[in-house]
Amino acid sequence: MRLRDTTVIFLCAFLGMMVLFMHLPVFGGPYEDIQEGQVDWTCSMPLLSLAPADVDIDKVREAVDDALVTARTTGQSYVAPESRHPLCGGLARTQVVLALLALAGAFWRGRRWWRSTEDARAEKRFKRLHESVSNPQGRSRLFR
Repeated sequence: MRLRDTTVIFLCAFLGMMVLFMHLPVFGGPYEDIQEGQVDWTCSMPLLSLAPADVDIDKVREAVDDALVTARTTGQSYVAPESRHPLCGGLARTQVVLALLALAGAFWRGRRWWRSTEDARAEKRFKRLHESVSNPQGRSRLFR
């Protein structure tokens, strides 16, 4: 399948912007001693979390233990505590690199397309100029 250059440019730019501004919620599995579903892991937007502060896993474990004890004593359902995932910084940096690669690809492909269509654009401009000079009565004085 052969895609047009403008389609490839749009796709690369769109994917680059999506990766740059959206967080990927990929953390749902177990991490160290914390089982799956015990903590609601979050990550912020990649541009805002390139170098986040370290997450204290011991405090997260304490919050999980407190939530488990509260759920057992009150008989209510378990409410998972929220915490930023310790690997968010690495994921954010990876996302920024991927977004920059996609945007660089869009820029490269756009420049290549712009240069390849340069002759056609020049011919259109020349044709319009030639038509306006050869037929001066066809247009009003305002647009000459």
